[in-house]
Parts: sequence; structure tokens; C-alpha cells
Amino acid sequence: MNVQPRPRDRRSFADYIDDRPTDRVFRVDRAIYNDSQILEAEYRNIFEANWVFLCHEAHIRNPGDYFATHIGRQPVFVLRKPDGSFACYLNACGHRGATLVTSRIGNARKFVCPYHGFCFDTAGKCIAVSAPKTGWREQHLNLSEFDLTQIARIDSYRGLVFGSLSGNVPTLREHLGAATALIDIFVAPAPEELEILPGFSIYQTACNWKIMHENGPDAYHAPVVHNNFAQAVTYREKRELRSGVTRTDTGRLTGRIESASYDLGNGHTAFWHKRRDPEAFPIYAQRDELSKRFTPGQMEWIIGRGRHITIFPNLLLNDLASTHLRTYRPLAVDRMETMIWCIAPAGEPREMRAARLRKFEDFFLPSGMATPDDVAVAESAHKASFAFDSKWTNMGRGIDFKIDGPDAAAAELGFTPRASSNSWDHEIAMQGVYRRWREMMERGEERDCV
Repeated sequence: MNVQPRPRDRRSFADYIDDRPTDRVFRVDRAIYNDSQILEAEYRNIFEANWVFLCHEAHIRNPGDYFATHIGRQPVFVLRKPDGSFACYLNACGHRGATLVTSRIGNARKFVCPYHGFCFDTAGKCIAVSAPKTGWREQHLNLSEFDLTQIARIDSYRGLVFGSLSGNVPTLREHLGAATALIDIFVAPAPEELEILPGFSIYQTACNWKIMHENGPDAYHAPVVHNNFAQAVTYREKRELRSGVTRTDTGRLTGRIESASYDLGNGHTAFWHKRRDPEAFPIYAQRDELSKRFTPGQMEWIIGRGRHITIFPNLLLNDLASTHLRTYRPLAVDRMETMIWCIAPAGEPREMRAARLRKFEDFFLPSGMATPDDVAVAESAHKASFAFDSKWTNMGRGIDFKIDGPDAAAAELGFTPRASSNSWDHEIAMQGVYRRWREMMERGEERDCV
């Protein structure tokens, strides 16, 4: 059969990325931040076609625990089943499509639709309907017609739960690739499993989701945008004579430090910086115990380096000011939603937990001293994306220092990034993000055209 491709009323997605390594050029067309058709294609080809982060296993620890979220545009809820496994269903009643789970988090042995009372078990099976005898003849009522729709794939790695609406995806471990070594270091030092601390914050930002995603691996902005935070914390600690774990290490914001950044492949990124004050971190109190379990090289990663990871397209893990988990999703071409949690080892000493929470509140909460600055600069960048005659966003910083494959620090930990760079404020990692974006967008459109 001679299948004609679907005509397009726009240029190829590849044209939005000016990627010429031999000319030392990497640029992104700012139109990708404000074109609603591009967002629709991102929903189809990225969020709804591959693995995305859903929740942490701590959210669904017990049988019947559920967590409601989204995969792209589609509402879903993740559920811990009675046998200990977990499932994820579209959050729509199988009868008329009403929202079934109306709370973000909770526990239930069965789910009753708030619209017409249809009832479902934890296997997603419809087990009862309202007024069955007046609606159907007994021989014609087939409850399975109303069963919930389960997503194609669900899996977890080190407590992080991911799902995919498409079954045509690699394994989760393959998707994570080189990022697994850094996730292991994020998780492994805890003497107990990590837990999500009570409470979370949700806030919206008036910008395209990619602008805030870029802000994650972009350490270049930190000394400028977060200078107010660094000065305020420094003044407070001098005034109050703080010491030890009650201090905040602001060295990364006030001067040049040893650091590196990585394009991990598949759009994932990481960077680290040398901690000037490792005693300010709760993990430092465990150094003697940890040194029995890890090599000196691993200990340098655990104790001596602040670490930051993004998993494309919607997860950020941060161990800089405090341990922090963040996920986000686009709501519109010019609006996104972010959800954040503080994450910590279960059972850590009370003074360590208090210090961790205070630093989390200082920096990461939307009412803190740093996140509002990130929001303001991201919203400003979105407004400037309409300067069409300017056209290109340049992401070439550090291209002269790019290392293909691992640097010494990556080799020491045992992971192989696609590229390394000798500074956390280089933009090599962001180039990997947009190469992955281009790949997924082009592949998705080719699939849709046949």
C-alpha cells in the first residue's frame, strides 16, 4: 500500500534546533516556548509516549494507598494493590468518564464514582452499578464493560515510580540509563529507606514548561538570581552564631568552586559542586558508618559533593541546599504546575530532620527566599520569547570544554554519560535535553504520518 504522509502546516521539529558541533553552535528557536501546536505535539510525542515520573513509593506504602496525578493531559491514579504490587489507572469512571478519585492522596479498598455510584475494586474491575435491575435486563448487564483502563507500563527504580501510556517503550532501567548510578548515590547512603516528609507544595508558573525544566540543570543563574538568598542566609548565620548542621552551605553561590556537569543521555542531566562546608549537611553525621560501606571515591560523591539530577521530562532530584524531589507538567503553552516534597532518610535524628526541613523551607518552598526568584525569572524569560526577531536562544556555553564520555569523577562512580563538562555552569547538559526533545518529536510525527 502506498501511504501518503499527513501534510504538515509547519516546518520540521529539527528546524527549531540549530545544532552544528563542528561550528561550535547550539541554539534553540524561541518559538518552541510559545507555540500551542508544539505543546500539543509534546503531549503526544513526549509525555504520553514514554516513561514519566508518577510518584514515590512512600506515597503508596500500604495496600489501598493511592496517589492521583497526570500523564501529560490524562488524569491517572497510582494504587498499591493488596498483594503489594502497584497499578495505575486512568482516573475516569468506566461508565460516563467522571473523575473517580477526587483526592490527591488517600486509602481505599474500593472506589465509588461520585457521579452515578459505579463501584470498582483495586484490580480496576467494576463490581457494582447503581439500580442495575431498572437499567438492564440481567442477561445483558456485563460489568466488565465498565472496567477501568490501566496504563500500558508501570515500574519503579529505587522508590521512584514511573509510568507510560505506551507499551512501545524500553525498560525503565534502559530509559534511566546512566542516571541510575546517580540515583543510587542519592538513595543508598540512607541507613533507612527514604521517606516523603509530611506535606507538599503545589504552585503554578506563567511560563512554558521547558523554560523551568532548563532552569534545573542551569547552575549558571544561581549566583545572580539567588544572590539575595546567599546574602540573607549569611547575615542570619553571623547574627545567630550558627554552627554545624544548622548552617547553610552557600559557597556554590558566592564564588568559583570545583564542579562538573553531564549529558546523561535520553534527555537526562546531572551536575555536582564541591561542598565548602560538608558539616552543614545532615549526611555528614553518618560519615563513619558510611565509610564502612562505600569506597573513598563514593564517599566523595556522598559527603563532599552537592548533586542535582533531572530525568526527562518531569523529575528533578536535588541534594544542594536540602534533599528535594520535584515534578512538573504543562497546563498550557504559557503555564505549568510544579509539585515539591522534602525527602529524607526514615528515622534520622530529630535535630538532623529539623535542620533539613528548615533549609528546604528557606530555599525550595514557593514562600521561601529562592523559588520566588526562579519563578520570576522564568516568567520573564517566557515573555521575552515573543521577541521573534531575536529568534535564537544560545546554549553554547562550555562547548570548548566538552568531553565525550565520562570525566574522572564519572568514571570513579562508574557511569558513562554521553558528554561531560568541567563546570556546572556550562550548557552542555541542556544540549542533550534538546537533542532528546528533537528526537522524540520527530519520531512521534513520523509515526503519526503512517
